[in-house]
Amino acid sequence: MVLIDLDDSDVRIVKLESTPKHKELIKDFDCGDADLNEFIKEDALTYMNGKIAVTYILSYEKKAIGFFCLSNDSIEITGKAKDALVKEGKRQKTYPALKIGRLGVHKDNQGKGFGTFIICHTLGLALTHSEKIGCRYLTVDAYNRDIPVNFYSSKGFQKMTKEDEKENVPMYLDLLKYVKRS
Repeated sequence: MVLIDLDDSDVRIVKLESTPKHKELIKDFDCGDADLNEFIKEDALTYMNGKIAVTYILSYEKKAIGFFCLSNDSIEITGKAKDALVKEGKRQKTYPALKIGRLGVHKDNQGKGFGTFIICHTLGLALTHSEKIGCRYLTVDAYNRDIPVNFYSSKGFQKMTKEDEKENVPMYLDLLKYVKRS
């Protein structure tokens, strides 16, 4: 993986706002995926106003180089993973999660570690969230294409089902892997 040398003081993660400054920041954003581009430019603020998802912008040198959005989620665990939870004494039908709703990196910055940076940041948020409000998993519905599925798999996410996925592949990451148990 190639990483560019960044001056950390210029890297920012900010919550998207309906301001001229933020509209200017995202107007030329292009991650090479029409659906993600449309979301950040047309739908993200609507999702925020409707309390569906909150979008954050990753900027560097006053340019949007990535974005991600988060929302609450719950998942049903089945199979061997459920058996392991039952052994822990957890017999819930669903388990609380934090969902990465959308994630995009500008096409000029792909392959430089910014997606990994976003996942690490999001994992930190999920762990902090789990200390305040029950949250066991980080989830994502990855596009059913090799690059997104392999990207999330390389970060430790597992597929929720082995069934024939259509447009998206539901995936999860167990936060307990990152928590010291007493």
